[in-house]
Amino acid sequence: MKNRVAIIGSDLSKELFDKSKSNFEVVLYRKNLSLISLMAKAVDYNFNQLDKGISFEKAEQILNELDKETLSSLIVAQPDLLLLDFYSDVFHGVVETQDQSFLTNSFENMAEVYSFSNIKVKRVLNSNHSVQEFINYSSLWCKAFNLFIEFVKKYLPNTVILINTVEFFKELGFKSNMSQVWERFNEYAQKKGIPIINHNSTEISQYLRKEKAEISEASLKYNLIRNASFSEGKKYWRDDSNEYFAENGILEIERTSIEGFTILHSSPLQISNSDQRAQKLEISMEVWVENLFSLHLNDAFFYVWTYDNKVSREIQEVKIYSSKLENLSSGKWKHIKIELNCKGRYLELGPHMVGAGHFRYRNLSLTLKK
Repeated sequence: MKNRVAIIGSDLSKELFDKSKSNFEVVLYRKNLSLISLMAKAVDYNFNQLDKGISFEKAEQILNELDKETLSSLIVAQPDLLLLDFYSDVFHGVVETQDQSFLTNSFENMAEVYSFSNIKVKRVLNSNHSVQEFINYSSLWCKAFNLFIEFVKKYLPNTVILINTVEFFKELGFKSNMSQVWERFNEYAQKKGIPIINHNSTEISQYLRKEKAEISEASLKYNLIRNASFSEGKKYWRDDSNEYFAENGILEIERTSIEGFTILHSSPLQISNSDQRAQKLEISMEVWVENLFSLHLNDAFFYVWTYDNKVSREIQEVKIYSSKLENLSSGKWKHIKIELNCKGRYLELGPHMVGAGHFRYRNLSLTLKK
């Protein structure tokens, strides 16, 4: 069986596995994602306003920056190997937004690229323009790096973490500011006990563990849905019809019209399915319906969609859950668990109803299942 690889870095790291497809399978790749951005909070946006004219690769990179679901996706992927490189932190830096998040400074016109998210830039931070800038940037970077390594060690204790160093200054014939910054970041990682490889795939095999371990208990308990408790209202959920209401940890919808339907969409989650393995998941929630027998013939109360990319979101598979088949009772809370075996690379889920009705939802979670 191939070793499952996650990469957070640049094409320089990905090309190592493009040449070694027989031994490795890349199940997650985050291109040019700064560690500071990786560990920052997600940014809300209106997916319906995404510019459909931009390239797929650029759109995917933009959505990854805003969603910041990489940590959850790593838990689902359960990689054998996690390879990092610091290309983006060295060359791009980050911008801090007014709402105290961070985005990798990968695009020339940030306001235009992120126009559908209404971000406002507070300041730009670089790592290589001056000594003072390096000090300011590296302070944020070290905190983000420490938090990320702690996360991986807690939730993915069996994943091997390696740093890919790219000594591009040897090709230039001199050491630039950028090469020196890259060396400092590599040295910091080494001090934290993370091994460095010299851009060579043959070094990797000596670090890989031979025996596959069970998924950790911490991973099995991790809720993969952003704002699942609705403590931030409907933030990070997409309500196209604006019919849902959230308060005190309860999501509610009451429709009087028998026409049409409504759906609340979660943030997309990469589920890293492959030919070798499809990860098992479990949905858990409590649902209340006012009058079960007054519902439309299509008595749906929840859905799961999957698709193969988060830009077009062309549906791969749909699962709709029936109120009667799940034995809901009028005026009573019902605890429901649903096991998922899904096709596709991305998943979204949420409440769904057709016609008139009155539902409430609470204690929603999506977790891995052994």
